[in-house]
Amino acid sequence: MNVLIVDKLSAEVVTALEKLGLQVEVRNDMDVATLPGAVGLTDILVVRSTKVVAATIQAAPRLSLVIRAGAGVDTIDLTAASERGIYVANCPGRNTAAVAELAIGLLVAADRRIVDATAAMRNGV
Repeated sequence: MNVLIVDKLSAEVVTALEKLGLQVEVRNDMDVATLPGAVGLTDILVVRSTKVVAATIQAAPRLSLVIRAGAGVDTIDLTAASERGIYVANCPGRNTAAVAELAIGLLVAADRRIVDATAAMRNGV
């Protein structure tokens, strides 16, 4: 099976897929306009934030699964996928640690008034 990954993912993910015997291609240069021309004989498409529109789904005759490596599937045309019998899945909760780190960082910044202090310093105060 051919897997096309069109957004940045961990090298560990690629290695794990290859160990399963899958042919993995990573293309970080794709966007909604160029993706339809790249899917070709892809069986499984993995995206993070790249939109998967009907044109992409129609351009991939062997496509059977679209995976959103993140929460939600709002970037995938579910109607077009359903019409072709293509499964759509996501990976919620995989970025929990990053979200928690950001929340704590913002709390510290707010508590210590880091933004105000930075602006004052830049203004020579």
